[in-house]
Amino acid sequence: MEFSPGVNIIVGRNNAGKTSLLEVLTLDFEDHPHRSIKTLPNKSSRLEEKSRIEIIWNIEKEELLSFMKQMSPDLGIPAPKLDENYIEMLSLDYQNSEDSPEEYKIKYGKYLYGCLLRDLSEFKTFLENSDSIDISLCIYRNINLNHTSLQKLLNFESYSYDYNEDFNGRFYKIFFDNNEMIIEDFYHDDCEESKGTINESIGKKLFDTFVSRIYKFKAERLNIGTYKLNIQRTEVITKSELKPDASNLAEVLFRLNSENRGMFDYFTELVSNILPEIESITVALRDNSDLEILVWNKDSIKHRRGDLALPLSSCGSGVSQVLAIVYILVSSIHEPRTIIIDEPQSFLHPGAARKLIETIKQFPQHQYFIATHSPEIITAANPSNIIKLQCENCQTTALRIDTKDIESQNEILDELGIRLSDVFGADNILWVEGPTEEKCFPLILEELAKIPLRGLKILSVNSTDALLDGKHSDLVAEVYKKLTTGASLFPPAIGFIFDRENKTEAKIKELEKRNFTFLNLPMYENYLLNAEAISAIINQEAKWLETPKFKNIWILLSRKKAIYFQVSKKKTFLMIIGC
Repeated sequence: MEFSPGVNIIVGRNNAGKTSLLEVLTLDFEDHPHRSIKTLPNKSSRLEEKSRIEIIWNIEKEELLSFMKQMSPDLGIPAPKLDENYIEMLSLDYQNSEDSPEEYKIKYGKYLYGCLLRDLSEFKTFLENSDSIDISLCIYRNINLNHTSLQKLLNFESYSYDYNEDFNGRFYKIFFDNNEMIIEDFYHDDCEESKGTINESIGKKLFDTFVSRIYKFKAERLNIGTYKLNIQRTEVITKSELKPDASNLAEVLFRLNSENRGMFDYFTELVSNILPEIESITVALRDNSDLEILVWNKDSIKHRRGDLALPLSSCGSGVSQVLAIVYILVSSIHEPRTIIIDEPQSFLHPGAARKLIETIKQFPQHQYFIATHSPEIITAANPSNIIKLQCENCQTTALRIDTKDIESQNEILDELGIRLSDVFGADNILWVEGPTEEKCFPLILEELAKIPLRGLKILSVNSTDALLDGKHSDLVAEVYKKLTTGASLFPPAIGFIFDRENKTEAKIKELEKRNFTFLNLPMYENYLLNAEAISAIINQEAKWLETPKFKNIWILLSRKKAIYFQVSKKKTFLMIIGC
């Protein structure tokens, strides 16, 4: 699956794999190997494979340099690969000379430092020649990277280095002087500051930071209304990062309000835009050192009644979700995040869900993954990418629908006078003549034929004349074909059923080649007529038809193949249909 910056929408039926995909996008997942007849062909089979994901992690060069400047000197590059022959020669020289151990260490240190400068130069060249870096990583449960992936993170494979199997070795610290990357000068190889593990490497630190900035919001109540401080009231709260489970939301909001009131007011404004019934948000510090989030409605503000403000724990699950999501947006203006939202329409009113999506679009620096069944959310998101999951034969396949296809399909919908909600989620589409057929065909199938519709959607075409008889009917037919084939949000068409009307047999045969089907009678309405009932009404009400002046008209119409209904041997009356 290929994802894009901006909003990525995940669609698919229940049990198609949306929740599993969102779980692995956090990179922190449990071990749940695929269970099916393919992996367990019989009852005695055992699953040997462990759950894993393989990802390509993209890092922009400017993003990497900015991170390195922020983190230095707390990260470093691994020890260089030394020339063993030179080390052996240096050792022999030391044994055969009168040099002191200190002088040997100085010579060794200078050689090592020279190799580090060489590798640092190669690393700089690697960065200068790379607009972005793509790293293939294999990850197992609990964010465990395999050995090969850890090796790649040491220095992004920019040069050869020396390492051992457990990655415990030396990492030499990087500094920046006027934006110039340098390494500290030294003369000994046993400097304590240079010893470290894989966690001191640039790639691993950046990867851990990236993972810490992934937030997933499930369709469930968050228990985040209060937070107990482990400090005295007079001390300063220093934690500002929202935890992935948002459990410290009260703490970070308290800090935001204390240190950046303008940003806190902006946070409250966005929340009120999404949930208009909320006028304000405050965080109260209770006597037991608990921080509690309070939600103020219009009455509590109007009457200045703090006792009318509701604790967040007493509000609906959607309120806590919105507060946590909006905090991430306003607190990470300069730090891109990955924000995963599962079924926002399940914890928000449709109108609030649309407003949440509109708010998200105001912060394009983040990457979003939103799983949804709602066509309204898809339309509001104007996504850069849609991943459609389909489960067939015990496995899920993913179909990527890019922006151009989405825009093209929306244009087709507009042209056909159809909304996305009309077709989204159906298994098949049956195109029919007009609004009458659109309403009646489902009744006929379900009530008379006893055939359940299930996933079948019956829709009327916008213009049968343009589709069947117009100058560009071939082009119009192609439009309908494109709408329901290929990489599309829309289900395939199982057929087209139209009225026969005035079409010749030759025209009918020509159109049937396009997989169009035609009724046996001129129009669908013919099937709704009851000859006896109609004739009875005519016999009863239309006495004027029996007068002599209408006899010539009957003869003329009979030559035009008018349709007659014979009620008895004595009376025959005319009904003109489709003429």
